[in-house]
Amino acid sequence: MEPELGTAPFDDPGYRFEPWWPGTRVLLFGRGGEVRLQVEQLADPLAAFPELRGVGGLLGEDGVIVDGTLMVLDADGRPDADLLRERLAYPEVRNGEAAFVASDLAWAGGRDVTRRPFAERLERLQSLLRETDWCMVARGYVGEGLAVADALGSMGLDAMSARHLGSPYRRGPSGGAWLRLPVVPAAAPDRRPTLALIQRLGL
Repeated sequence: MEPELGTAPFDDPGYRFEPWWPGTRVLLFGRGGEVRLQVEQLADPLAAFPELRGVGGLLGEDGVIVDGTLMVLDADGRPDADLLRERLAYPEVRNGEAAFVASDLAWAGGRDVTRRPFAERLERLQSLLRETDWCMVARGYVGEGLAVADALGSMGLDAMSARHLGSPYRRGPSGGAWLRLPVVPAAAPDRRPTLALIQRLGL
């Protein structure tokens, strides 16, 4: 499913709002305790991000496909775009630590769950993934898009995600079920926020 661009943050009880994670989109396939990654820019993502092999041991169900975001954190736990670009361009160079934030679920228990509403898929995703400080389900808030936008803007972030709770997981354009919304950042912070701080949202 591909996001569509929205014009501005909004409040709506039919949507869940979360950060637009500063990384690259990834599909994670889990089966038999092993994982495979699909990243558009890489033929063999696990060669560049071997840390994510450990996600296989965090999945409580077999036969899963998880949609999420891959990031590289600096020594202070901050998502670093330069380190991510370096890994994507030079897989043999492994500066920083990889992190994975899961946002949606397409398969679980060896079955296609794309026709189920997002709220149901999210609940199942939260139940099957054992979280760590580098692998987690994205935190979000239902209905409170303006408050989430204010919190993200205060951290210097410039975008947020809105997902319709009743929508299936569509192939291709989301049809408004998943939106990328612009956020007006406050004055640039002295330092980029850590992954843990973004996840808390400050609300």
